[in-house]
Amino acid sequence: MTFQIGRRELILGSAGVLLAGSARAQPPVVTPPQIEGPFYPYQHPAETDWDLVRLSTDDAPALGEVVHVFGTVKGYGGRPYAGALVEMWQADSREKYRHPDETDSHKRDARFQGYGRTMTDADGAFRFRTIRPPAYLYDEARGLRRAPHKHLAVSTRGVRRLTTQLYVEGESLNASDQWLNMVADPLQRASLIRPYEDGSSVERGAKRVRYDIVIIA
Repeated sequence: MTFQIGRRELILGSAGVLLAGSARAQPPVVTPPQIEGPFYPYQHPAETDWDLVRLSTDDAPALGEVVHVFGTVKGYGGRPYAGALVEMWQADSREKYRHPDETDSHKRDARFQGYGRTMTDADGAFRFRTIRPPAYLYDEARGLRRAPHKHLAVSTRGVRRLTTQLYVEGESLNASDQWLNMVADPLQRASLIRPYEDGSSVERGAKRVRYDIVIIA
């Protein structure tokens, strides 16, 4: 059976190829910076590995819902950054950071590492095992709470390239969070807010989330 392609179909087909090529040529969304916040642990805990949930000195895990965080670090041109240092820190399930300036630090979950660091592999990939971040009160006088978030920093060649915060899709406080709302570009904002999905293929009862980081360096 022989098919004949008319001029109209040829033009439409060529336009589709051009559009597809144009879509592929779109630059990646650069991950927007966010403030470091007051609780970066300049005095690192005794353990600083990628697993924030379980300490080697304690058989019991930290309190909270376990979340496996996956992602990649790439440059603006799409090249993966191998050997980049990725740091992550967050509040524990009791809304406390592992930091000497944290108020009521005696209430902190001592089993939660609070901070971790890892290096990206040859494909720029990284992962962390942590807990779902809580919303927490940051202005008691006005009753203001932060949307649940994690802090993340990326360094390459010994230089800090990015500090940002990562949010949870579907959280009601996202709409009113002062710092998240500083990200005006909708694509950049979307890159910071990702869905927590079923992670039972990784760990029973856990969630998983993916944040792909694009830096200009």
